[in-house]
Formats: sequence, C-alpha cells, structure tokens
Amino acid sequence: MKGFYPYSIPMKLLVISDTHLNLPVDENKFELLKQIISDADQVIINGDFWEGFLLEFDEFFSSSWSRLFPPLKEKQAVYIFGNHDDISRNDPSRISAFSDIQTKRYEYSFGDTRYIFEHGHRFICPEKYLSAIGKVRFQKSVRRIDSVEKLCIGLFGRMYQKPILRLNRIMKKKLKKELKPHEIFICGHTHAAEYNPAEQYINSGVMKHGLAQYLIIKDGVVTPYSTRY
Repeated sequence: MKGFYPYSIPMKLLVISDTHLNLPVDENKFELLKQIISDADQVIINGDFWEGFLLEFDEFFSSSWSRLFPPLKEKQAVYIFGNHDDISRNDPSRISAFSDIQTKRYEYSFGDTRYIFEHGHRFICPEKYLSAIGKVRFQKSVRRIDSVEKLCIGLFGRMYQKPILRLNRIMKKKLKKELKPHEIFICGHTHAAEYNPAEQYINSGVMKHGLAQYLIIKDGVVTPYSTRY
C-alpha cells in the first residue's frame, strides 16, 4: 500500500511497535504514548499494538487504553497487524476508531528511498508451533515469557536485547532475497532494537515494562529513540 499522509511530505512521523497494551493499564506508559503521539504529525503502529494473546478485543477496546484512540485518529494512524493482534483477533468494524488505514504492509517513499513497514512475524513466528498445546497452556507460556522479559528489562535495561539480536540476523538473511537496493525494511516483532540502514534493516524495538523504544522519521531521516517510563 502506498503512503498516504495529511501533508505532501510528513513533517514528523512516529513509528511504534510491540506496545502489547494489556490490563491493568500502566499509566506511565499511557502518558508517554500520549505525549509522543501528540508530538508527531502522523503515526504508524507497526504491529502488536495490544496483547491479543491474553485479551479479547472487547476487553482492550473498552479499557482505559481507549483514551489513546482520539489522538491516534487525529494523527491519521496507520495500523499494521502483528502476530499478537492479527486481523482475526480484531473487530474490523471498530479498529477505525484509532486508525485510518489497516494493513499487513505499508510503504512510504522519500526521495530515492522506499521504507517498507511490516511487523516482521512473516519471517519468524514461533507461536504457530505452540498453538498446538491448547489455549490455557499457551497463555501460561506467554505470561511466563513476559515475566522473564520484565525481569530482564528491570535488571539490564535495553542490554537484555543483545542475546536476541540473532533473531534480527535471521530476518536480515531472509530479506536479502527480496529487498531492492533502494529499500529499507522497518519492523518490530523480535523486541530487539537495531538501527542498521547499511543492511537495509531497522527494528524499532519494544515498549514494555518501563522500556520505550520507537522511531521518528523527519524529512526522510530515521532516528531511533530509547527511554524509560
């Protein structure tokens, strides 16, 4: 899908992914999201916006996270489906409350460079093997992994991502077969932030458990950000 923006060239484009919005609502996380959304001219949600492995869409939609819907709608947000919030878990009649465009892939060109946005699970999707164990056991596994991630972020901050950068290497190897020289792939999914335009790859990272990573694209230049909340 080609880029659509309220301006001929977006002044400041915010890219977030892997926010995994869950219950109870984290007010610190809400305030940070509200701030960076309000500071942008447009927003791309690059998958795993809400935690569809543990919540039903109704729970998410009616929760206090809905306070983010008006500012996202105001910024004509693009919603790219991830693996935790794929289209089958969403209600297509209601996702327009927080987004103008809903898709699996999005493209934005600036000059000679084309940015391709996908969540990234097309290349690595381990839960398709775990789904055979049943919903209850699967959710227990998801919660256990989340608890480990919370502990690691608390102890090591973004340094916890170093061991999982190998997942990015898998994605980059597969991308070499399909990317053209002027294209850069922007994703999330692995929870391992990486800014590597030389290899046509940028991973925005994650926004969970007090660690917030995201991208700002201004005048075609991508800048990664990492902060705590």
